[in-house]
Amino acid sequence: MTTDDFDPLGPPLDFFGTSAPNQDTPAAELETVRRELATLRDVVAQQHRAIEAIDGVLAKLVDGRDGNLLPAAWCYHDPPPMKEVDILPTWVAWWNLRYAPLEHNKRIPYCWPEHPGLAAEIATLAFTWQKAFNDVKANSDAAQMWHDRWLPGFLQRLRTWVPTDCFDGTHKEDRSSTLHRPTPSSNSSQAYAP
Repeated sequence: MTTDDFDPLGPPLDFFGTSAPNQDTPAAELETVRRELATLRDVVAQQHRAIEAIDGVLAKLVDGRDGNLLPAAWCYHDPPPMKEVDILPTWVAWWNLRYAPLEHNKRIPYCWPEHPGLAAEIATLAFTWQKAFNDVKANSDAAQMWHDRWLPGFLQRLRTWVPTDCFDGTHKEDRSSTLHRPTPSSNSSQAYAP
């Protein structure tokens, strides 16, 4: 074999079956079609079983009547609405009813948007709750982690973000939020009042 005879693509394809003498008969062609049909039936059966398995999982996750995600089995409370609402105020109201109905020291005060640090904490707490309890990827480990890790940390920091008066229903500016605000008498050339 010389280098002129070398073909990197191999021999030419036989599109018309001229090199396979056994395929010329109708019986041989019919047998080939039967084998291919049996292979296709196996593939379709495997896909059918996979679709049934997916359908079974979806039935556990999604309400078939309206297509909404079902709450996780470990979610004792009905989850707060998270669609077509102002999410954080809705979640705060839900929190105060579900997690602190009788304990005022654990309630999030109504003036929480006036305290930027607390608002940031609430945002992350609400969305981690959502991921742990009311999400396609929600799992009981994440839910337990939320109660064991995120909730105690939030409750511990809650009082550091907000003055005590706010828990009694009387909003009070915290010192950190007034440090960076301009005074009404200042103009753009003056520094902010401490």
